[in-house]
Amino acid sequence: MESPAPFFLQKLLRQTLQAQRLKCHVTDSGRSVTLPNGLRLEPFLMACEEAPEGRVHSTTVVEASHPSLFPNPLFEYQHSNGSSQRDALSKGFASWASMDLVTLIDACQTTPQSCSALEIAYGSSAGGEVYRRQVLLGPMEHYQQHAPRWSEDHEFCPCCLFTNSMQAFSRLLQSHDILGVRLYASRDPDGQCEADCRVNGHDFAAAVPLLCAYANLWPEAGMEYRKQYVVIRNTPRLLE
Repeated sequence: MESPAPFFLQKLLRQTLQAQRLKCHVTDSGRSVTLPNGLRLEPFLMACEEAPEGRVHSTTVVEASHPSLFPNPLFEYQHSNGSSQRDALSKGFASWASMDLVTLIDACQTTPQSCSALEIAYGSSAGGEVYRRQVLLGPMEHYQQHAPRWSEDHEFCPCCLFTNSMQAFSRLLQSHDILGVRLYASRDPDGQCEADCRVNGHDFAAAVPLLCAYANLWPEAGMEYRKQYVVIRNTPRLLE
């Protein structure tokens, strides 16, 4: 398909965010979109191609950074389908904004406004100062083909995807890095489970078998998937 005009993605991202009543403006000579809290978003087009039945499939990446909190960008992919190139791209940005961006905005605040949070304390074996890590649990996306045939022992909640794969993140939790984590698990009508996990946009295979094991516990509901974006950060001092 034809490449969009220069800075088309930035303008479309700004329009998408403004439609969700988020204040933002184009910055860096048109290359990025910045929110009032300093969160800087730079979109990139990875692929856009025709799909069956006159549809269009798009893949984009949004890099998110903050000048003081995480100057090294976190990035994540957006996959979407639409009736046109613009429709597909806009839907991809809108879906990302309703999940990932909500979590990233909270990551720029001392006290989370939209996300629930887990906190974990760590200390060195030599008796050093205790430090705390916080996991911001972003909004969830949940699809079931039909109502489950029996009730789940523990109803799906914001902590489920992360706590069921938490063992894989032990080393990362004990670091001091800020991390954006994509969690995804699915099960098809035949009971086949699949999962995907990325940390700061990069594949993180260690969590995949744990997410698949979690999906294997779900009550039968046909095709089902559960998806979430979480941010791991040092707990702001005012919360300690």
